[in-house]
Amino acid sequence: MNRQDIIVVGGGIIGVTTAYELAQRGHRTTLLEGRDGIALETTYANGGLLTPSMSDPWNAPGVHRRLIASLFDPHSPMKLRLSAIPSLSWWGLRFLRNSNAERYAVATRASFVLGNYSVAYTRKLTTSLGLEYDAATRGIMKVFRNSHSMISGQALAEQLAPLGLRFEVLDRDGAIAAEPALEGIREQIAGALRFPDDEVGDPFKFCEALTVPFRHAGGELRTGVHVSGIAIDRGKAVGVISSAGRLRADTVVVAAGKATPGLVRHLGIAPPIRPVKGYTVTFDASRVEGRPAMAVIDDDLHAAIVPLGTRLRVAGTAEFAGEDLRLSPERIENLLKLLSAIYPRIAAQLDLAGGHAWTGLRPMSADGLPFVGATRVPGLYINAGHGHLGWTLASGSAHLVADLIAGGLTEIDPEPYRATR
Repeated sequence: MNRQDIIVVGGGIIGVTTAYELAQRGHRTTLLEGRDGIALETTYANGGLLTPSMSDPWNAPGVHRRLIASLFDPHSPMKLRLSAIPSLSWWGLRFLRNSNAERYAVATRASFVLGNYSVAYTRKLTTSLGLEYDAATRGIMKVFRNSHSMISGQALAEQLAPLGLRFEVLDRDGAIAAEPALEGIREQIAGALRFPDDEVGDPFKFCEALTVPFRHAGGELRTGVHVSGIAIDRGKAVGVISSAGRLRADTVVVAAGKATPGLVRHLGIAPPIRPVKGYTVTFDASRVEGRPAMAVIDDDLHAAIVPLGTRLRVAGTAEFAGEDLRLSPERIENLLKLLSAIYPRIAAQLDLAGGHAWTGLRPMSADGLPFVGATRVPGLYINAGHGHLGWTLASGSAHLVADLIAGGLTEIDPEPYRATR
């Protein structure tokens, strides 16, 4: 093996998994993070879902109508802010261009292949390393409130079944038998799909746990180091320009989420990635009677309720708001209403005002697939743009980019995620 000095830029779930994978293969790997700790931004309190079953991108056919309508609807699950429109410009046009039925179907399949591969590898890491991160492997259930949405959801699942998606079709009684906490909305449930291979877990805790074997493998973690650009010598990436000076490396991997385009723009590289805001509220549910044991996604309300150990996390909303990280009271209120609409009996036991509200900026690509692999600059790789599936795709993307750096065969076809597409 050609042992290299490698710098990974970005200490979120993508950067941490990438750095670990490279270090355990014997590379001298340094992980750089601008914050004073790892996984403190988009990874920190995201939905916690490891869900290849949700591989369909957000730019489904007809998304333009939903975005236009959202301008006038404060409660829209996918919300476009007027102030964000100038920053979207050409990215938005590409996002819409990729929303035709054919491209949407291709992206959905490719996302599932990577997601399925990734979750299997995450499971392997968890077992072999003994990682603790409030993981649960009971599967995930998607609940439908009308037959039309149920038919659409089942059709998507059937399209992915030949690629390895396993699912169960449940009627109302079957859904409640799988998750008794749904009894309170029995009459509103038309049916459900249960995905037994999906999982949940806290990605922040996962990152913290993975840094231990990363260091044991010889990796170096440096926090509080701000990277402003890529150092180039004779057309090749030779390190990074940072607040700690010019740091040298044989190879650089930029895994900095939404910040990735800004770090490579001076090289004429422009991956179409823009931030899409998401919200969660997390509650201490240790004293709640009958708390759910399985993550449930309400398809019609576009919300997920996720048990993480003794905590309960409510996740939802896709908001195009540029770089705005302010917590919107109306969006938080939406999540609290969604919790009450899905689990009225549980919501009545919680101090709804005492939940931990959070927002993060997901790095969304224009075609719904991440950028994983070499750029046109020798020695420079990208692993970014995973959108709402960052936690799901992280381990698989890390494994894939490490294979590409090694120059050997990859276990899945890397072409759909090519960084130069």
